[in-house]
Parts: sequence; structure tokens; C-alpha cells
Amino acid sequence: MIKLKKKQEIEEISAASMSDIAFLLLVFFMVTAVFFVKEGLNISLPRKQSEPQPFLRKNVYEILVTQDRYKMRNSAFGTKEYVSLQEFRDDLNQMEIPDLKNKLALIVTTGDTKYAKMLDALSAVQLRGFEKISVRKKK
Repeated sequence: MIKLKKKQEIEEISAASMSDIAFLLLVFFMVTAVFFVKEGLNISLPRKQSEPQPFLRKNVYEILVTQDRYKMRNSAFGTKEYVSLQEFRDDLNQMEIPDLKNKLALIVTTGDTKYAKMLDALSAVQLRGFEKISVRKKK
């Protein structure tokens, strides 16, 4: 007589708790992760009640940032035009500007100026040593 073997049923592992384990691992790695914070712009904003500070025109260095150029204007030397950021930085660093703490750098942008170009000009002015910086959009 032939004996037939019964097919053995394979036991399955329950996957019901897999989503719970994945969620717990996700929470664990989020809590233990280290986030690096990059330093942003170091800007001190005026107080609400503060009055605008008047500046003599000779103490204002106006920097116009357009899509393709940088222009710097001051009553002492007139207007200078730069095609590249490097050219602008080099000339700004070579200028003799006496009493830099009392000078104002006014950065003016047009509506189509890229944000990165404005930040490049702001960075160049800060590296030069200007402490009083103002930014506005050209009308």
C-alpha cells in the first residue's frame, strides 16, 4: 500500500508589526540625527521706535546691482561700472575710504536682479568693512 504524505503547510511570518517597527526606526533616526545649521546673514535691524539716520551724500556709497553689471556711485569719485563681481570686489578693496564706520553702503537692486547677485554685493561690502548697510529696490 502506498502512503501519501500530507503536504506540510509552511508557516508565514506575520507582517502586521512591520509597519510599527519601520515607524519606530524612523522616529529613532530622526531624534538621534545631527542637523548642521549654517550661519545666515548677521544683520541688526532697527527698532520700531527708532528714527531714520540722516547721512551726508558724501558718506553714502550707492551700489546698483543689475542683471549684468555692478555700478558704484559716490560724490567723491562719481560713478564706476563693473562687468564682473571680481572686478567690483577688487576695486572696492583697493579704495581708500577714510572713517569707514561713518559711511553707508546703499545696495540698490532692480526688479529683475537675481537674489544671488544681491547677496554677492552684500558680502563684498561686508568684507570690505562697512558696518552700516542698507538695501532697497529701485523704483
